[in-house]
Amino acid sequence: MFSELTGIELLHIAQRLAPVILLGLFWSWESWAAFKPFDRRLRYRHAFHNLLLAVLNVLFIGLLFGTAVEFMSQWSQEHNWGLLHQLLLGTIWKSILAVVLLDAWMYCWHRLNHRIPLFWRFHRMHHSDPHMDVSTATRFHWGELAFSTLFRLLLIPLLGLESWQIILYGLLVYFSTQFHHANISLGRLDPLLRWLFVTPDMHKIHHSRLHREFNSNYSTVFSCWDRLARTYQMRPHLETIDFGLPDYDDPHWQSLLGMWKTPFSSPPPQPDPDHRKSPPD
Repeated sequence: MFSELTGIELLHIAQRLAPVILLGLFWSWESWAAFKPFDRRLRYRHAFHNLLLAVLNVLFIGLLFGTAVEFMSQWSQEHNWGLLHQLLLGTIWKSILAVVLLDAWMYCWHRLNHRIPLFWRFHRMHHSDPHMDVSTATRFHWGELAFSTLFRLLLIPLLGLESWQIILYGLLVYFSTQFHHANISLGRLDPLLRWLFVTPDMHKIHHSRLHREFNSNYSTVFSCWDRLARTYQMRPHLETIDFGLPDYDDPHWQSLLGMWKTPFSSPPPQPDPDHRKSPPD
């Protein structure tokens, strides 16, 4: 059956199946060898809220943007717009360059989410999770996803991206984000792997509640962007990291309603753990 499908059709199937398969894979890994112990009952409740939010986000963003990404990529191709359409490169090299450029943009976008007050209001919901595990990889506010999609629609004609290149990079993002949010550790393999890729130990630093740590390690797939931009940071004793944001420790903020309200509500500020100023509201 699969032999009769085109490459783009196979990518679309992979795009639908990958999030569920990878979630099951890393959930099983966490269950077998968790880096930080997590009460089972709380773990299920935590995952339920995060995954319910993710399902609602998929429905909302799909309703809001529909086939806009596909339309923009086709328009760019038909009108020969964008950087990649101007380069005399083969398909493989164009695909590699597309992935590299998209990942560079993701670094910039992530960093902007920490630096621009309006974007931080939405992104802080992702950081307010006090129990980082694979379900945290799905925990994003619909407002952040809407902004991200709008910027990507502008990026498509600028770079000349084809829809299948966007799907291919999306699959890498699914794997990478679920991998480095998972409550796991690779032990001695992690330092070797993170010379090229973002790893669980590297991303744990980014979810620390310490200001100097969560404003570092912004990369999504390739770790080189943090090294080049000098935002790379590591430290020993990762088991002592406290996840979350001090202002959002109340259990209310971990409910579905609380997560939705996070960008629009500012609780009384709590003392910053490293006595530094938090990102602006």
